[in-house]
Amino acid sequence: MLLHLVDRLMERQLDAEGAALLAEAITARGIAVRLGAASTGFVGTDKVEGVALQDGTVVPADLVVVAIGVRPNADLARAAGLAVNRGVLVDDGLTTDDDSIFAIGECAEHRGSVYGLVEPAHEQARVLAMRLAGKSAAYEGSLLATNLKVSGVGVFSAGAFEAAEGTETVVLRDRNAGLYRKFVLREGRLAGCVLVGDTQGALFYLGLIRSGQDISAIRADLPFGEHYCTARAA
Repeated sequence: MLLHLVDRLMERQLDAEGAALLAEAITARGIAVRLGAASTGFVGTDKVEGVALQDGTVVPADLVVVAIGVRPNADLARAAGLAVNRGVLVDDGLTTDDDSIFAIGECAEHRGSVYGLVEPAHEQARVLAMRLAGKSAAYEGSLLATNLKVSGVGVFSAGAFEAAEGTETVVLRDRNAGLYRKFVLREGRLAGCVLVGDTQGALFYLGLIRSGQDISAIRADLPFGEHYCTARAA
């Protein structure tokens, strides 16, 4: 059984529909999924026998695997009197509110985001290294992308994939085939996408998001992958 604290799986990487399809696919593989399940502790003396939930129920278990993500350790910065929210607050130069102190990586909070991932830390390090070398550089945030398999189900997401004011959404869905593809466009450019079930073309879509190029000419072909889009462009 899979217990998850919030109301959908991979809430930071998937929208509601994509998460629901993933849950269905996992369930079809014989893994029960229970959402909104807040655990309070383990049951058992010499070995684990179950997981106690906040609603009073106990889920029997012989083995428990816990995944809790990353939490910034900002105690040192807080003790030093630096501005701290979830992480150590930094500006586009990775500078804290003390001009002589910088912060990068999992402890840093930039424009309200604490990434907790390796790639943003590398990008921050490159910017800070340039600044310390006397060059002009600014960190404007990282484009997050996820590309993995969850119990054999392909999942990919990148960019701003939630619909918002001023955006247009293109969706291809086939629940029988376990396929979901969603593309969010802003001003003729791909802002974000979600792929569940078939992640073919993920790097192509990621490239479109990063380039910021106008894709109005291939809008209708987006869900069908790189081959259709490049054929149309040609």
